[in-house]
Amino acid sequence: MTAKRITRRTFLGTTAVGAATSSLSLNTWAQAINNQKSPLINGSIPALEDDVKVVNTYHEIHCHGQCMLKAHVKDGKLLALTSAGDIPSKDCLPSDESIGKIQRRACMKGYAERKRLYAPDRLKYPLIQTIERGNTAGFKRVSWDEALDRACEAIRKMQDRQKELGYLPIWNNGCAPLNMLGPCLSAYGHHSAGNQNDCLYNALGKGVKGHPAIDMLNSKLIIVWSADPQTTSPHLPFIMTKAREKGIPIVVIDTRYTGTVGAMATGIPGVPAWIAPRPGTDSAILAAMANTIYRRNLHNPAYIKEYTFGFFPGDSVISNSPAKSPIDGHPWKGQSFTVPQGQSFVEYLDELNTAHGGEEGVLKWAELLSGVPAKTIKNLAIAYGKTKPACIYSAWTAGGAQRTGNGMYYTWLMLALAAMTGNATVRGGGIGSLSPNEGMSVKLGKAPGMAHGKTFKPLLFSTHVSSQVIMTGRDTRTPEQLREDIKLLNGIDLGEDPRLHLEMFIKGAGSGDVFNQRAAINPKLEAWNKLTSVITYDRFMSTTARYSDIIFPVVTHFEESFITGSRVKTDTNFVNQILDPMYECKTDWQINELIAQRLGINWGRDGKSDVDVMKIQWAGAKVPEKYKELNPEFKLPTFEEMQKEGNVQLFVKPETSVIDAARFAPGEFPTDTGKINFYSPFLAERGRLKQKAARAQYVRPPEGIEDLLEGKKGAKGIAYSLQFTTPHMPNRSHSSFDNTTSLMDAFPHCVFINPEDAQKRGISDGDEVYVHNDAGCMKIPAQITLRQLPGVVSIGEGAWYQPSPTEKYEAWFDLDGDGKPEKHIVAVDVGGAVNTLTTDRDIGAADPVLHLQTNKSGGFAAGGNLCEVSKQKPA
Repeated sequence: MTAKRITRRTFLGTTAVGAATSSLSLNTWAQAINNQKSPLINGSIPALEDDVKVVNTYHEIHCHGQCMLKAHVKDGKLLALTSAGDIPSKDCLPSDESIGKIQRRACMKGYAERKRLYAPDRLKYPLIQTIERGNTAGFKRVSWDEALDRACEAIRKMQDRQKELGYLPIWNNGCAPLNMLGPCLSAYGHHSAGNQNDCLYNALGKGVKGHPAIDMLNSKLIIVWSADPQTTSPHLPFIMTKAREKGIPIVVIDTRYTGTVGAMATGIPGVPAWIAPRPGTDSAILAAMANTIYRRNLHNPAYIKEYTFGFFPGDSVISNSPAKSPIDGHPWKGQSFTVPQGQSFVEYLDELNTAHGGEEGVLKWAELLSGVPAKTIKNLAIAYGKTKPACIYSAWTAGGAQRTGNGMYYTWLMLALAAMTGNATVRGGGIGSLSPNEGMSVKLGKAPGMAHGKTFKPLLFSTHVSSQVIMTGRDTRTPEQLREDIKLLNGIDLGEDPRLHLEMFIKGAGSGDVFNQRAAINPKLEAWNKLTSVITYDRFMSTTARYSDIIFPVVTHFEESFITGSRVKTDTNFVNQILDPMYECKTDWQINELIAQRLGINWGRDGKSDVDVMKIQWAGAKVPEKYKELNPEFKLPTFEEMQKEGNVQLFVKPETSVIDAARFAPGEFPTDTGKINFYSPFLAERGRLKQKAARAQYVRPPEGIEDLLEGKKGAKGIAYSLQFTTPHMPNRSHSSFDNTTSLMDAFPHCVFINPEDAQKRGISDGDEVYVHNDAGCMKIPAQITLRQLPGVVSIGEGAWYQPSPTEKYEAWFDLDGDGKPEKHIVAVDVGGAVNTLTTDRDIGAADPVLHLQTNKSGGFAAGGNLCEVSKQKPA
């Protein structure tokens, strides 16, 4: 039977949608979707038809997209890139209207990959530094043998130190095979998701994910909170567009007027499409909303009592949790937990209500901090409390308010709103964080192991204060805590004066640019001088590569093959090699293998190629049993079919989408209490919280709007008058693509500033300005725009640090770990790396034990910090 054609107009009507979906049985519908081929699988560009090979390949970059590219290759050269999701205009309507096999269209970064492949500044040969670190003129081309010999010589010196210390004093950042020589050092803390993961582990349980994005189509109200999926998750706007077409209202809350606001937001009666809070104040709005919902009896007491812990005073439970304590491994099941007096969520709301004179006073307090009108906050709270189901969506590792100084509590308060209204586990609801996948994903067979022998656990330190660790041997833990953690996790006793010796750094496979993405740059520049050796694998002269002693050039993803589910696991994708490795570049694993051979480590692929490994993985690939129930006729493509197609999706219809939290019976969540926690006994007992509160509540960030309102002065004696944010930008994936000229031209790097703030400072559009605070100073162009709130500027994250050879600045920061900033003379950054302005600090949980549970623990604080902008260079 043929399904009725649905136009974009008729999709708006729920009757038409129901008729269309009911005209096919689930199995027939799902099979039709999964048999749908990419529209251009056999297509080509007319100008490139003769002898041109067209290869489908997945665009593997650090973003949350799922984009497929078509590489047009001839005689070993990449001629052009098109998108595997492009649809010919003829007969395009059925494909364009389908919500089944989602079209994986490329973004601007995908189209720019040819320029990256053939970029003149690509690293082509091994390099060694012959003068001081950071001076690019000092790099000298050497042979692979010489570079590898030098690297292994440096590692052997660390092996001598290992005899004294009991561990290798090497920060093994990435996947170099050094963990077979003994325990190395590694960092915990995650700039994109640390705050989010710490909250979710303690409040929801290990591995419990949020709702999938497709579930938004089951909602009656969508609140997108501090997320810009048009930039960070290119596959999500398609689903949001469908939700808008279906008539589901969308409210976007973001400090900036983003593309997501402009394209998706609709608003609701009494609530504008765009709500713009000052950075770091989102959790104040959430707390005020929770108070209004509670005062107006819009919460769900029955659901709260059944599913949650810590909402009501004196709440007590005998745990039925399936999980175990990560400290001693003992089951939590059977243990009794009682929320301490004064620590329940209701008691917090009562404190808030009393302190500010009732519900209206709390709303005014939130307005004072956030700048959002009290009436808007109240109307949003009432609308959310009354609408069933309602979705709060903050995406997955998306930055935004999660990267502020109270980001863990922002995440927790979103979950609190969902839990107190019954939206945490129902279809069409949502807890803020999205599931990394849309429904279900293929489970690959196990790849052959490369480590043939024992590997050792690393000694963990906080990445957010890595410079302090290099200089002093300690992060923000007390000496007792540091000693206790290393003894617990590694079985090594650091002694009465516990310190970690960090003497060498290696940026291996799969690791990021630690200069432009993690911790403050100016302290790092000083600390880096203390390291004996720095080794980097990279494709370009990134900032980390620039400050290295040895650089190994690695291939692009057009020069290797592998299978990936990417960051969101929605699809399974083949990255297909389209040309031979260029210059003298090698894959990460080949470099590791060469190092291992020299060091006598039994590590490697035993002669297996990329394709050999992929075949083994695909031979063991399995489809989830639940998906087989939904679609029993589905069969995985053969390996050859996957090589050709490059992509397979296990799409699940909105009405059968997988709600991860719904799989747990009340009281059987993998938290300590077995329930969704408003208060976390584990966090309280662990005692590692930097902001002390072990419950969902508003906490004052270490730097933010309160400091600005109070006129608080920094170490330089200056009361800064602006806040800044560090949003993701559409032309970069973190620090990748910052040197891609076509994207740089389309999106020049700048500081975005409101006209009101610019006028006060005599700044015109395009002026070179100085953005500065105690941590450092940068010099970049200004772009004046109404997209920025008054009092808030933004500088896109990921730009590469470039020290001025002539301009210096007096910065004040703490490098010796005594808690008191010292004066440092630093270079003005003319590259616009936002880490020039950030301060090294731990916030939230900051616990290596949690990192071992989540792999992304320990929050980052940048959004909402203070700064000033001026046309004249500051002292």
